[in-house]
Amino acid sequence: MPADKLSAKEAALIAEARAQLGRTPAQTPAHAQVARIKRTLAAAPEQDPAATPAERLAALMAAARAQSERERERQRRLYLWTPLAFISVVGLWALVWMWHRL
Repeated sequence: MPADKLSAKEAALIAEARAQLGRTPAQTPAHAQVARIKRTLAAAPEQDPAATPAERLAALMAAARAQSERERERQRRLYLWTPLAFISVVGLWALVWMWHRL
């Protein structure tokens, strides 16, 4: 199919499929780790070219701390709502069971 007949979405899907076919199985798990590192670097504040390595490291560590705190907060919310949902389902099941026993 000629390139001018493809929509932008179709061209992007074809390019993604070609990129995935070019990967070896050993590269695939590392791809997720590279993406996570890129997100961390993107979240780090912009550094001026004259920044020392210690300043750059401090900025990266601050970005990593912020990411860890976001993940910890998400986990706290999960630990709150998961038991609540389970207890609610069990409680509703018990009420329905008691209603049918009448």
